[in-house]
Amino acid sequence: MITILYLIKAILVSGLLLGYYWLFLRNKTFHRYNRWFLLGIPVVSLVLPGLHLTLSDFWKESQAKNPIRLLGVANGSLEDAVTVYARHGFWKNFPWESAFLFIALIISFFFFIRLYRSLLHLRFLRRNSPFREMQGARIYFVNGEGTPFSFFKSIFWNKEQELDNPHGRQILRHEFYHVRHRHSLDILFLESVRTLFWFNPFIHMIRQEIQAVHEFAADEFAGSETDNLEYAEMLLINNFRSNNFSITHPIFQNQIKRRIAMITKNKKIKSGPLGRMMILPVVVLLLGLFAFKLQNHSLLSPAKTKTIRVVVDAAHGGAYTGAQANGILEKDINLQIAKKIQQLAKDYQVEVIMTRENDEVPGQFNNLRDDLLYRVALPAKENADLFISIHTNVNYKNSHNPNSGFEIYVPETTNTVYSRSVKLGSSISEFIRKDYSIAPELKQTATGALILNRATVPAVFIECGFIDNKTDLDFITNDKNQEKIARDILKGIAVFSLESPTYAGGSTAPVDTLTKEAMDNLDPGSIASMTVLKSFIYIKFKNGNESVVKITDDMRKSWKDSDSISQTDPAFTKVEVEAEYPGGIHAWSKYLQQSLKYPDAAAKNEIQGPVLLQFIVEKDGTVSNITVISGPGALRAESIRIIRGSGKWNPAKQNGHIVRSYHRQPIIYKLERQ
Repeated sequence: MITILYLIKAILVSGLLLGYYWLFLRNKTFHRYNRWFLLGIPVVSLVLPGLHLTLSDFWKESQAKNPIRLLGVANGSLEDAVTVYARHGFWKNFPWESAFLFIALIISFFFFIRLYRSLLHLRFLRRNSPFREMQGARIYFVNGEGTPFSFFKSIFWNKEQELDNPHGRQILRHEFYHVRHRHSLDILFLESVRTLFWFNPFIHMIRQEIQAVHEFAADEFAGSETDNLEYAEMLLINNFRSNNFSITHPIFQNQIKRRIAMITKNKKIKSGPLGRMMILPVVVLLLGLFAFKLQNHSLLSPAKTKTIRVVVDAAHGGAYTGAQANGILEKDINLQIAKKIQQLAKDYQVEVIMTRENDEVPGQFNNLRDDLLYRVALPAKENADLFISIHTNVNYKNSHNPNSGFEIYVPETTNTVYSRSVKLGSSISEFIRKDYSIAPELKQTATGALILNRATVPAVFIECGFIDNKTDLDFITNDKNQEKIARDILKGIAVFSLESPTYAGGSTAPVDTLTKEAMDNLDPGSIASMTVLKSFIYIKFKNGNESVVKITDDMRKSWKDSDSISQTDPAFTKVEVEAEYPGGIHAWSKYLQQSLKYPDAAAKNEIQGPVLLQFIVEKDGTVSNITVISGPGALRAESIRIIRGSGKWNPAKQNGHIVRSYHRQPIIYKLERQ
């Protein structure tokens, strides 16, 4: 896809430049300027889209005035996705991109054969024809049609044509001009470009125009010592001759009408510089569209942000290789990306403390737990503000339909740095998604991650794709892409720092602490979500505020007596015992596989993709509040139907009590080739 976009940009650049030529330069008398302008179009069109220049956005308001869009956090009850397949015809799944590439190569091969045959024929004429040296060129006397014509320092002259009569001398002056100014080099260059980029229509037009400019200049030189009308008449009389060489300069076969108009043009009327000066706004336009990217100056200004101390953890190392697939080790990729962050950090007012800079176990510990404890203690030891752990993932249990893309994990909800870690992860995610796919929500590990859950400063660990997914692996092992990843992470850190003036040293989370009495008096309609663990209840309100309630023994006794958690009777997002389909995960998967049907209309219209649903398992086991969070509209009704018909579940439990709980289920609809 990147290659296709690059080629489209190259075609657009060449089209814009040729359009400028057509409006301001075509058929003008500054032939040398036009020649070099036309030759520059293919070069500029191929180079300009590949440039990635940055321009500081000094006039834009501070990024701090654009609040970070907080992402949701996966609640740990997300089941494995179930995939529903539908078949469609062969042509619907035909590899069109590969086919187009194959066709392009075949056509390029034919252009190459044409060029090669022309060169071979010219070589044959030189070897088998008498010649005469004259003024640094070699004149070959041949019987070929379309003569005379020239190619580099060779002039092919018809044996029946006189050299010393007036017409012969004019023609010879014309061909000598081509030889001395190396016009054949221009043609050979454009023929090579056309062979490779034949699909760019503007290259063919440039090839035609450059040959016309060559002839204009040669005609002007050849007719300078004779009468212009007489020279024009000579061209017109001989226009019946043919020539089959696309890489030569046949004097009588190149746009005679335009050349005669140029020869007879009043030389007193000079072409002014205005047309040539108009290239300046065109250059500015092209640079703005295709080469420069705005860089928000607020991210880099020392006046607007202090230096941030960040511990960057290249996960694993030494004997702890991490994930591995096809000989690729996670620890190596993690270190490469971490070093890129360290290398570029100064550009973003970030000071990096690395947990390791080589393939080693930090602190030289002999067991994994001590290694992790060393890493998690490093922010406090180094007085750091943030902790970033770099990982890569692998599809251990899903090799048939591998996952892809980045994921960002945050600490448990009860951690005092949870809310700020969510903010940090959301900020980084916004920048990564511009360069590569990333999960739409932040995640928490089901079993907990020591390195996150013991964090004393805002902390995230970033899964940089799946190393057993070829697309992901190709992306994250590319040096330029690793730089993109590093810059995206650093930009996210910089924006987070602007939005969070106090975030260092593990200060308490910016949330209120409620008593049980205050919680019991809350309006249930004001609560957006509630997460209950053994020691805390974490509440998010619809107005954006957050509160923490510490669970005491008195509260537990009160709830036991009243047989309820609180008067709000919320649906919990995280509980001690998750709601479960009767028979467990295997029975649930079997039910989905047997009961799901691919909608006929969706299959006919080639609609596929994932659908993510959320629903509540009530205390009596029934399901309610079935909501489609995302997914194609044509696939939603079937997804809702299958959840509604699932029957009664075993409800969730918290602190020994049956509670309402949220549950999520992804369903992937996928078309297959017959």
